[in-house]
Amino acid sequence: MKRILVLLTILVLIQSCQQPAPAPAEDGILPVDFQVFYELFHRDSLFQMEHIRFPLEGLPDYADSLTIAAGQYFWEAEEWVIHQQQLLDDPEFTREVSMFGDFVVRERFVHKERPLLTERRFSKEGDDWFLIYYAGLNTFHRL
Repeated sequence: MKRILVLLTILVLIQSCQQPAPAPAEDGILPVDFQVFYELFHRDSLFQMEHIRFPLEGLPDYADSLTIAAGQYFWEAEEWVIHQQQLLDDPEFTREVSMFGDFVVRERFVHKERPLLTERRFSKEGDDWFLIYYAGLNTFHRL
């Protein structure tokens, strides 16, 4: 029994040493594989649709208080409008990106003058990234 445990331990150690190290993050924030995914997500509409978990949790643009309070809004594939990088180049918005662990990226675009923001969350599942949350442009209270 002791030999079996020792062999299992050795096998686990060998297996863990063979796993590739995670890609380093650019500027200490985003992993390289996410950056590659992000570019392709905005360039290829088919790729984008294949990398969204529908029904997708979130909020519509300018959601009313009842929709927000219900907390149960979901985007369907049939109503999805392909995302492009429009806000990335918009000088009226600031992009805020946060990593949660190694597998979740939260991206927010916040208007510089007005209390408006949109938010997306991406999650890594296996070797692929997916959009798992999208809140359209909505008002918020600045703190």
